[in-house]
Amino acid sequence: MSELMAYLDDGKPWRIEDIRLADLACINYAFAKVDGLNLTRELKKIHLINAAKPAYPGLKTCISIGGWSADGFSDAVATEANRTTFAANVVAYMRRYSFDGVDLDWEYPGQTAGGIKARPEDAANFLAFVKVLRRALDAAGEEDWRYYRLTAAIGAAETLLDTMSPDGEHAYVQYLDYLNVMTYDMRGSWTKLASHHTNLFGYTAANGNLSAQQAVNNLLARGVPAGKIVIGSAFYSRDWFHPAMAAPVGQPTATEGTHTTDYNELRRILEAHPENAFWDAEAQAPYYLDGKRFSSYDDARSMAAKARYVLNHGLRGLMFWEQSLDLSGELVQAAATVLRSVR
Repeated sequence: MSELMAYLDDGKPWRIEDIRLADLACINYAFAKVDGLNLTRELKKIHLINAAKPAYPGLKTCISIGGWSADGFSDAVATEANRTTFAANVVAYMRRYSFDGVDLDWEYPGQTAGGIKARPEDAANFLAFVKVLRRALDAAGEEDWRYYRLTAAIGAAETLLDTMSPDGEHAYVQYLDYLNVMTYDMRGSWTKLASHHTNLFGYTAANGNLSAQQAVNNLLARGVPAGKIVIGSAFYSRDWFHPAMAAPVGQPTATEGTHTTDYNELRRILEAHPENAFWDAEAQAPYYLDGKRFSSYDDARSMAAKARYVLNHGLRGLMFWEQSLDLSGELVQAAATVLRSVR
């Protein structure tokens, strides 16, 4: 059965009433940080989710560890002794807040792009760590008479998939329940071309190959089962300014796509100016164009298209970053309606 997974930021302004808990299978609660061999961050709002969970027996929660530019993983998993201690501390933190599992968000082993420390051995050490953590979670589960899940967030591009594996075999996947593939930010702050950043399919442009579909196909080619693949969607746009007006997708802009707009604000813009909203049938993705600004994003239509893709290809599910960026519930509802249609 395909599922809808949410990322939810403890530090963002949301109320429990804003979260469509009945539509969600799992909440990845963001973020705990790696501090030496410990996890830190005093979570302020997880008690709201925990109090509501009994009414939704199918809902699980995972503590998500790391995030973009979050340092500490490379040192924490560098030696066998470190891995054992770190895994024990992760399990203790998970139990402290009554989570149902752990989501590892190391962006990315062996790479310093986010300003983090990296080693050539990171991928091998990551594999060794997930083995240790899986054993620690299973031992805790035996004590607690329950199962604790283990997942990981990974990049969409082929180079980011490969950096996770020391030998190209992607053996770490066997220790995980599933992968949360970040099929968003696929284009952005490094390009001055008006671009889709969370497109389902590739499109005709110089930089149009990368897509959710391509990421799925790359994982399948590496032996990852479809039932362990969760693709991603974005509750925010990436914005380019002063784009070329003729056939704008893939055309030059004056700025890189560093600017973002959350869907709470973007929704108001779209409602005020529906004439500036367009649909790219090739990419199965929307964009906004008003002469000064090009924005790519997910909307209800693209969420439904992604949900149908998940069902048609037997994937584990669809996830999104991040719940508080659409307090209307419009995007969650669009995906959930499709996923429920086969239950």
